[in-house]
Amino acid sequence: MDGTPAASGAAPAVVPLRANREFRLLWVGQALSDFGTAMTSLVLPLVLLRSGYSTSATSVIGTAVLVTAMVLRMPAGYLTDHYSHRRLMLVADLARLVTVGAVAVWTYLDRLPIAMAVITVVVAQVGVELFRPSQNATVRRVVPAVQLGTAISLNQARAYAAGIVAPAVAGLLIAASLWLPFAIDAATYAVSALCVLALYRPLRRAEAARRADRAGAGEGAGGTGETPPGGADPAREAADSEEAVLAHMSGTGAKSEPRERFLPRLTAGLRYVVRNPFLRTVAGLAAGENFAFQALAYALLLGIGREHDGAAAVGLAMSAAAITGLTGSLIAPFLQRRLRMQTVMASGPALAGVMLAVAWYTDSGIAFAAGYSALCLLTPVNGAVFGTILATTVPENIYGRTTTALGFTAEILQPLGPLAAGLLLSSLSLSGTAALFALAFALLAALALLMPSPPVTADAKTAAA
Repeated sequence: MDGTPAASGAAPAVVPLRANREFRLLWVGQALSDFGTAMTSLVLPLVLLRSGYSTSATSVIGTAVLVTAMVLRMPAGYLTDHYSHRRLMLVADLARLVTVGAVAVWTYLDRLPIAMAVITVVVAQVGVELFRPSQNATVRRVVPAVQLGTAISLNQARAYAAGIVAPAVAGLLIAASLWLPFAIDAATYAVSALCVLALYRPLRRAEAARRADRAGAGEGAGGTGETPPGGADPAREAADSEEAVLAHMSGTGAKSEPRERFLPRLTAGLRYVVRNPFLRTVAGLAAGENFAFQALAYALLLGIGREHDGAAAVGLAMSAAAITGLTGSLIAPFLQRRLRMQTVMASGPALAGVMLAVAWYTDSGIAFAAGYSALCLLTPVNGAVFGTILATTVPENIYGRTTTALGFTAEILQPLGPLAAGLLLSSLSLSGTAALFALAFALLAALALLMPSPPVTADAKTAAA
C-alpha cells in the first residue's frame, strides 16, 4: 500500500472494486452509455413507424445490426490486439456521439429518412464491436485476478439494469419529444469518452511505475497488488508470440518463422480456439444454447403476442426476464465460487427445460415465460465463469482475437433462431413448441455436464483461491 515490495510469502493487499478508480470510471461511463443505447434501440423503430414507414421497412434496422455484428466481430478482435485500447474506445464513442447527435437534430427538424436510421445503427454496432473487446482487455489490466469474476458480473449487471430502466424512461421522453432520447444518448457517449480519457492518464503512470519496479528488482512486479492478471508482465508478453502460442496448442515446438501475413494474424484467435479442446467444446455448446435461446425468445414474442392482450403480456415477460438477468449478475460471484463450471453451465438449460415441460403439460403461457426467465437468470453466471477462465488462461497478445472469435462462433447460429420459432409455431401449438424446447434444453444440459475441465494456470489458481 505504500509502494514497497511485499515480504516473501505475504499476500498483496487487494483494493475493493468500489475503490478501484480505473474500474469505477469504466463502469460508470459504460453504464450511462448502455442506458442511452437501450433507449435508442427502442425509440428508433417507433420513430420510423410514426414517420409512416412500414413494418417491413423498419425491420431492415435489425438486419443491418446483425450483419454488421457478424462481419466485424473478428476484425475488431484483431484491432484490439494490435492497437491502443484507449484510441479504439474513443473512436467508438465519438463516432456514435456524432451519428446519434445527427439523428437527434434531424428528428427535431424534419422526418427522419430510413437511410439515416440504417447508417446510425450500423455505426452504433461498429462502435459496440470496437469498444467491447477493448473494454474487456482493459478490465483484465486494471482488475486483479481474484476480482475478475466479480468485475465481469458487475459489467453484466449494468446492461440488465439498463434494459429495465431504459424502456420506461424512453416512454416518458417520447411523450415529451421524439428527438429527446437521441440527444440524451449522444450525451452518454460524451460522458463515456471523458471517462476513457480520465482512465488512461493514471493507468499509464501506474504501468510505468510497475516497469520501473521490475527493472530495479530484477524479478516479479512490486508488492502493490496491481499487476494486471494474464499479461502485464513485459517478459511474458515478449515470450508469448502468436507463433509460440499456436505451436504450443498444436503440440509442435516453437520455431522461429517469418512474420505472418495479415490473414493468418487476423484468424490467430480462431485457430487458438480450434486447437484448444476446452475452448472448442465451449464454442460448440454455446452456439447451440444461443440458437435455442434466440428461438425461445421469438417463440415467446410471437406465441404469446398473438393472443388477446398479448402485447402487454410480452412486455411483462421481457421485464421479468431483465430483472432475473440482473439478479443473476449479482449472484454470479457467489455461485462461481461454490459450483463446478460444468454444473453452472448445465443449470440454466436444465431449469429452463423443467419450466418448459410444465408449460407443455399445463398449456401455460406463464410457465413458458418462466422458462425464458430461467435462462436469463443463469446466463450471466455462465458469462462470469467463462469470462474469468478466458481472462486468466488466454495469452494477452491474442486475447482480443480469441474472445471475438469465440463470440463469432457462439453466435453464428443465432440468425436462424427467429426462423425456427416461426416454423414451429406455424405447425404446432404453444404447448407443443414448449415440449420441443424442453427436450432441446435437456440435451444441452446433459452435454454441459460432460464438458472437459478448463485449463488451469497460475492466474486461474489465484482467482479460485
